[in-house]
Amino acid sequence: MRRCCLSMAIAVAVCLVSVWAFAADGEALVQSTCTKCHDLGRVRAAIGVKDQAAWSTTVARMLAKPNAPAVGAEEQASIVGWLSTQKK
Repeated sequence: MRRCCLSMAIAVAVCLVSVWAFAADGEALVQSTCTKCHDLGRVRAAIGVKDQAAWSTTVARMLAKPNAPAVGAEEQASIVGWLSTQKK
C-alpha cells in the first residue's frame, strides 16, 4: 500500500512539473516568436478575450505569413496552450 501511494505521489509530481515546464516554454516562445512581427502589447490585448480555438486560429494564421519565424507543431501547441490559459 505504501509503495502504491509513493508511486502515485511521484507520478503526480512529475505531471505537475511537466505542466509548469510547458507553461514556461509557452511564455518564452510567445516572447521570442510573436515579437518578431509586433510588440507584446498587441498579444496582451487579446489575452482573456480569446479561447483556445481562437488562439489556435490566430497563431496558425500568423505563422502562415511569409516572414513568420519557423515554428514546429509542438512549439505551436505550447504557444497556443500558454496564450489560452492566461488571464488579464
